[in-house]
Amino acid sequence: MAEENDAKVIIMHGFEKDKVFELMRLIKAHVENPSDIAFSMSTPVNLDWKLKDIISDVREDHAYFMEMERKKREGGQ
Repeated sequence: MAEENDAKVIIMHGFEKDKVFELMRLIKAHVENPSDIAFSMSTPVNLDWKLKDIISDVREDHAYFMEMERKKREGGQ
């Protein structure tokens, strides 16, 4: 996992949900390590957060989901 300062995070605001997923697919198709990128959308809650707090929260969530995917692939829970 990348260090916090090197973490790749894309935060989207104002897009319809279907466009968000379309953009995610397009971006992932054009980068070397797509699983390194954490994606997020703005929410009414996080609009007032500092950017560094959003990045930290998104990276934590991303690490959790990546670990769950790894365990699923290995057959564990």
